[in-house]
Amino acid sequence: MLFSTLSSVIRLPIMFKLSRSPLSFPWVLTSCAVVGVLVGGSHTPARSQEYQGCFVMDSGGQVFDLSSICASDQSSSIPQLGTGDIQVTLQWATTDDLDLAVTDPSGAVVSYSNRQIASGGQLDVDANAACSGVTRSPVENIFWPPGGAPQGQYNIEVNLYLPCGESSGAIPFTLRLLVQGSTQTLRGTVNPQDPTVSFPFSLPR
Repeated sequence: MLFSTLSSVIRLPIMFKLSRSPLSFPWVLTSCAVVGVLVGGSHTPARSQEYQGCFVMDSGGQVFDLSSICASDQSSSIPQLGTGDIQVTLQWATTDDLDLAVTDPSGAVVSYSNRQIASGGQLDVDANAACSGVTRSPVENIFWPPGGAPQGQYNIEVNLYLPCGESSGAIPFTLRLLVQGSTQTLRGTVNPQDPTVSFPFSLPR
């Protein structure tokens, strides 16, 4: 059977989902990551191959791509985040609307209402805006492209803009701050009584 064949030829450090296929193949092996597959029988040397997506392997080791008929397991796509001299990424785990803002040395502020400023700062990802199209894995991101960020003092603000029907308690968040290749992780909480938290940092002269 294909199931036993798969068990004998695949050695992977991650878990996979086996599901019934509408085709003639009895089992479908589904993966959402690039994986290494060792293919070979008892009389032929094993060979390593990489496949990504949804595929099935028959008893002879032939792989058939079924990505066109497989449903995605991901409820939402992972956003592509801009980066450069400075990158500030906010993450939290509720459907509430938190907002990220960064003030540059001149006093200009990058935020949801001012997505790009003269010094090059940009807000390229905004999440749970006004409680619309919410996700429980929200991300917001502000960055300055390589070679464009002015030196001096900056300030990050995380603000609880709008609770979206969940608990009125504290909302934990994580900030990833990248400055000229050096990364640090900052953590905090916001709530309706204390909706704003600030984190100063500098780009050295």
